[in-house]
Amino acid sequence: MVRDSGGVQNAQFGIKKDGTLVFGYLSQDEVLDQSNPFVQLVSGVVWLLRNGEVYVESSLEAECDKTQETGAFRYFTDVLSARTVLGHDAEGRVILFQVDGQTGVTGMSLWETADFLKSHGVINAINLDGGGSSTFVSKGSLANYPSDTCKADNRWRCARAVSTVLCVHPRRCQLSDCGPHGVCDDGVCVCDVGWRGENCSQECLPGFYGESCNQTCACMNGGSCHHVHGGCSCAPGFYGKNCEDGRSLTKEQENQYLTEATWLMLTIILSLLLLLSLLVLAAWLCRRSPATDLRASYSYLPLITTD
Repeated sequence: MVRDSGGVQNAQFGIKKDGTLVFGYLSQDEVLDQSNPFVQLVSGVVWLLRNGEVYVESSLEAECDKTQETGAFRYFTDVLSARTVLGHDAEGRVILFQVDGQTGVTGMSLWETADFLKSHGVINAINLDGGGSSTFVSKGSLANYPSDTCKADNRWRCARAVSTVLCVHPRRCQLSDCGPHGVCDDGVCVCDVGWRGENCSQECLPGFYGESCNQTCACMNGGSCHHVHGGCSCAPGFYGKNCEDGRSLTKEQENQYLTEATWLMLTIILSLLLLLSLLVLAAWLCRRSPATDLRASYSYLPLITTD
């Protein structure tokens, strides 16, 4: 708990563990229910659309007017101003809506905002904040025109410092998402050396290796490098650490190794010898009768005694 509201509540939006979207006024028991707990929950000021219908008037009667500081609650809903809204459409897609403005001059009233969203198929929506707090940042860059003037130079507009933001980001990884060649660290797959991709399932592109696949292969003459350590596999006719040497091997070097033909011949000979030994063993087993009396190989000699 960050702050106790003392029993007063405003319009809320939440996402439960099973993906259910929840809009409206929630009791403490509903918020604390662990059978299907909330994984996201945010409060706003004024429930704009409820089940496809404008709900501003009912919100004025039900909600706390002290949550906003623009002035009287009715003025807060009627005045033109910048607005930030959160809602969903009939297909269950979450909608973020932001409109620029300057309080009392340009922008939208909450009535106009509700009508506009309804006309675009939004089913439920709550107003988050407005005025100078209505700021939209995309990929780290300010993407709207704030209403507050800059303190350093009032000729320009600057975003207001706020204590709370609503962030939307790509799905964060789980431990199993990164496969055998990566690990999930702070919601992002960090790949092992030599691997790349969202789930670390791809080797480095040809010609690259190492951590983050950002090291360039040094293999020459058509040689390929290992995606992890960068070691070279040379093309036929080349050798050396980086496959840079293409000279023919000396006679002495050639004699140190058996040729492919020699290895093939040795393999065939050994295979024939193994087959021959199996045939001999099979023949011996067939000739030997299992019922043979072992004593048939011996002669009986009676013991003869002499005086």
